[in-house]
Amino acid sequence: MEQELLMRLCQANAIASQEGQVRQILREYGTPWCDCVQSDGLGSLIFTQEGEGPTIMVAAHMDEVGFMVRAVADGGLLTVMPIGSVRVFSRLMQEVVVTTEDGQEYFGILNGEYDKNSKEVKDLYVDLGQDSREQVAALGVQVGDMVTFASSFRQYPGGRLAAKALDDRAGCFVMMEAMRRMHGQAHPNRICYAATSSEEVGTRGARTAAEVAKPDLCIVLDVACHNNEWVRNHTNQRQIGKGMMLEHYDKTLVANRELVRRIRRAAGELGLSLQEDMLAGGGTDGGVLHTHGKGCPTVVLGIPLRYGHSPYSIACWKDMEEGTRLLCRLLSEWDARVLKEAI
Repeated sequence: MEQELLMRLCQANAIASQEGQVRQILREYGTPWCDCVQSDGLGSLIFTQEGEGPTIMVAAHMDEVGFMVRAVADGGLLTVMPIGSVRVFSRLMQEVVVTTEDGQEYFGILNGEYDKNSKEVKDLYVDLGQDSREQVAALGVQVGDMVTFASSFRQYPGGRLAAKALDDRAGCFVMMEAMRRMHGQAHPNRICYAATSSEEVGTRGARTAAEVAKPDLCIVLDVACHNNEWVRNHTNQRQIGKGMMLEHYDKTLVANRELVRRIRRAAGELGLSLQEDMLAGGGTDGGVLHTHGKGCPTVVLGIPLRYGHSPYSIACWKDMEEGTRLLCRLLSEWDARVLKEAI
């Protein structure tokens, strides 16, 4: 695996509708491995490998959770608004980076007030170390500027890693690695690899990307983590190092049963472990993709993480390598007959 790509993706900053840094990396990396690159009106990128069969769309979202500058106070503090569901205690005393309209980056400290009654952190602000609105204005910081966690990319022992934005740069990484491996390989499909915009604020880019790709069948790559890392039994099907997750259900999608059956079989033939999971809440791009057009058979594969929507998540290279192998097998074998049996 070209591990440096994941490092570059995670170190890029990209909240919903401001994914330019990630788009640039993906376009630069992916263009040699496809026949054409298109975009939708929201900024999603669709890389296509042409073929004679049905269109399979692989989707992974580019945006990360973060914040947006809401106002600049007289004393030079920036009030900010969460963009996406940032963990409550990840909103206190964290180093962040503010990216201006012209690409300048300034480090600061994110903080707020914890409300014991609502169990929320309110009155969020970023301190850039300045003393007045004028000093902040001189830096070029404005309302609407992007604020993201200032986390480094770390390699941990045992093939583990820690970084920000693994939701869903890990999915983008697996998708691009699969596209690289599929380049020049015979396959019975037209494959569209969609790096979608604005998933964290309502799965918006998947809807518009589907209008470009016109999929017949969809595979979504996303992530999930358990809410208690002390639990390592059968109730936790999101354990790093234990293989990809096959998501049967979330609040927006019930996975296509024929595709589920075929993924189980393919994983077994490859000797890969699967963690079979269901999400009681939340959703993925699959929620809108499976209702595209007349309806589109859709399944979600998840990369297990620890500590999602935080300054750092932890992942395992082995899971991503196995996910890439599994995805390549599906793209190589699924054809018009599979589509017919899935409907």
